[in-house]
Amino acid sequence: MDVDRIPRHEGDRVQDARQGVGPVFQRRYVVRISGSPLTPAELIKRVGDDLNAATPVEVAVFDKISGAAGSLEIGDEYDVHMPGPWNCPLRVVEHAPESFRFATLHGHLEAGEIEFRAVRTGEGDLVFTIESWARSGDRLAELLYARVGIAKEMQLHMWAHFCGRVAELSGGRMVGDVAVETERTDVPGNGRHPLTRVVTAAFTRTFVLATRLRGDRPLHPEGLVFDATLSLNGTGQYWGVPFLDDAAEVRGHARLSRAVGLPTALPDILGLALRWPQADVPDGSTAELLLATTGRSVLGRRLLRPMTRWSPAFYGSLLAYRVGDRKVLLGAVGQWEPAVPARLEALAHAVDERPLRFDLVVATEFGPWERFGELRLTGPARGDDQQPMRFNPALHPIRELAPTGLLQQVRGPTYAAVQATARRARQARERRPARDRRPVKSSR
Repeated sequence: MDVDRIPRHEGDRVQDARQGVGPVFQRRYVVRISGSPLTPAELIKRVGDDLNAATPVEVAVFDKISGAAGSLEIGDEYDVHMPGPWNCPLRVVEHAPESFRFATLHGHLEAGEIEFRAVRTGEGDLVFTIESWARSGDRLAELLYARVGIAKEMQLHMWAHFCGRVAELSGGRMVGDVAVETERTDVPGNGRHPLTRVVTAAFTRTFVLATRLRGDRPLHPEGLVFDATLSLNGTGQYWGVPFLDDAAEVRGHARLSRAVGLPTALPDILGLALRWPQADVPDGSTAELLLATTGRSVLGRRLLRPMTRWSPAFYGSLLAYRVGDRKVLLGAVGQWEPAVPARLEALAHAVDERPLRFDLVVATEFGPWERFGELRLTGPARGDDQQPMRFNPALHPIRELAPTGLLQQVRGPTYAAVQATARRARQARERRPARDRRPVKSSR
């Protein structure tokens, strides 16, 4: 979603999306209706003439405060009464035979616009859509929507119910469920938040120092590289992300490693790094995903967990990604039985015998894990000491899966600084032997 192309109508008291707080959300609620005798224009007129006929009145009531009753025209204004100490004023800013649009006014929970439209499909069905482009109107609204979630749940219930009632008003029947799609776009500001800059500087300096002291890799110094096959089949719900929704088989590479490099007899945090080509990306760039051993519970998935075996084990992304207005975590569940000890030689031997398999899983922050595919690692195992396999997911993101949160913002610059430091150190080492081979003048 291009921020500059978000609809914007000017006027007295209009509260457009650029005046709000937080990210802009583009939301669509779509219902397909079969067997309706109405045309799209007739359906839109029926909805516009009495908005409360489709509205769940326990959540919201449209009170017309300007304009003739029983009709809808440009310039008409409404107060939408909702539970709580607020009303949500709206103004009609567009009206066509098959659609109409509201803009929010000062005092509304959101800043933006919302459109109602209907079209006829080639098969003769009607498709009714509610589409909005909006962000929170103020800090309180952002808190209720993004942090507490009250406004989000009310909004989802209200418009999904509205679409179902429109199907009833049309005289037809709803085909399937109401489809809900959300896109999120961060509005450019005046640079990163001061806290982000402070944390980034602290992480960068710490890991650059560790790189100088420990060598090229301050973490995950030794590992093995394998061929990887990702067999994707989606979940029971639609995420709006090809990686989580589509059925596909993708070939790439994986690196398994011990994070700290402790003696093999001791437990260590284990890493699983993946890289694969993205055929559906215009420039053909690769995608990267970094996982490490964590717990599986709501709390545990946010905590690193030292392990003494590569598999069975749970590897989680630890840091979140944003899908629409939801945050999700990714993971891989090692299926191997019997256990594979967390030693590189044991790992190489095990994969030589048969592929190492993982279930690929996804979960919302507080939801259950859902399987969306399988990962298979095959040998022969390869070391990468001479040509290190380096990762930076901030530079190689998964399509439509946006990293979110403070630590995700910090990770990209930190990785880039560490890798630049390691590259300079390696170049300096490569230059030294050449100088050492210069002829030495005789002392005679």
